[in-house]
Amino acid sequence: MLCILGSAAWADALSEMEELIQNKQWAQAQQRLQTAAQQNPKTAASPQWRLLNSQILAGQGKAKEAIDGLQTLIQEFPELPEPYNNLGVLLAAQGQWDEALTALQSAIQARPHYKVALQNLGDLYSALAQQAYQQAKSAGNGPGLLPLPAPAAETTTSTNTRTLR
Repeated sequence: MLCILGSAAWADALSEMEELIQNKQWAQAQQRLQTAAQQNPKTAASPQWRLLNSQILAGQGKAKEAIDGLQTLIQEFPELPEPYNNLGVLLAAQGQWDEALTALQSAIQARPHYKVALQNLGDLYSALAQQAYQQAKSAGNGPGLLPLPAPAAETTTSTNTRTLR
């Protein structure tokens, strides 16, 4: 009976933390996470708790700590796609394109139909393509350069764009 109550309490705490994270209430989410960990120390070692902790750290602007935590989580649980996805997003936000690409591809390798990772990978490819077009555009039409063809598609900042999740 005690196990069931403990599990129900963790589920409530988890729901509350996810809501706090979604509302970007980082300090409250961190406090709630620590309280839950003190009530059940085994919970603090779980991959789910550690994933939530990395999200909170990233939200608080502690990207380095979040990245370190995700990398440790990946080493211990390489079969989980979520840490790879979150790592890819954090690395992309820092402009570490190649590392982000590797992390997102690993998330998809771990779970081929992982929609969020697939969307994030698409967003990263779009960002890389836009960067390449900007570099090509700024290179100009110097001697020996062929004129650039018109892009096959055009995006604007007002529609059809997403941020990395």
